[in-house]
Amino acid sequence: MGRKGRNPSKKDGAATTSMKRDLQHSTEDQIRQRAYEIHLARGGAPGQDLDDWLQAEREFKAEMQQVSDAQT
Repeated sequence: MGRKGRNPSKKDGAATTSMKRDLQHSTEDQIRQRAYEIHLARGGAPGQDLDDWLQAEREFKAEMQQVSDAQT
C-alpha cells in the first residue's frame, strides 16, 4: 500500500514547477534571440548589450500584453 496514500498534489506541483521553468527558459531564449537581432540591426557594435536586452524584454512584454488583450 505504501504509495497509494501519496498526495497527488505533490506530483502536480512538481509538474507545474517544471512547466514554469520550461516557460521561463523559452521566454529567456526568445528575449535573447531578439536582443541579438537588435544588436545586429545596430551594426553589431559592442557596449549596448544591456540596452538591447531591455528593448527585447519590452517588445516581448508588449507582445504578450497584445495576446492577453486579444483573448479578453
